[in-house]
Amino acid sequence: MPQTHYKISEARKNFAEVLERANQGEEIIIMRGNEIYARVGPADRSGKRPFGLLAQRGLPDDLFDEPDAEQAAIDAGDWSDDIGMFQGRPADSGKRP
Repeated sequence: MPQTHYKISEARKNFAEVLERANQGEEIIIMRGNEIYARVGPADRSGKRPFGLLAQRGLPDDLFDEPDAEQAAIDAGDWSDDIGMFQGRPADSGKRP
């Protein structure tokens, strides 16, 4: 990947150019004196936006699917294996109180 170096003041003045070059696949290095201050590069073209700070956590694909009522009761501690009851009624009744 080609690289271009800019001083902070140059990058500020030519911000649209910096973004366009990055969008074309170039890595832009922003320098503060002799130190690398920032890197700007092309966006991920996969089409999916990472899930914020949790992007690297490996979240399950079904995270936002409709929850399974029986599993939710088990997770909440409302299930009793001894009598097969879910929130005070038989597990197959299907209605919530």
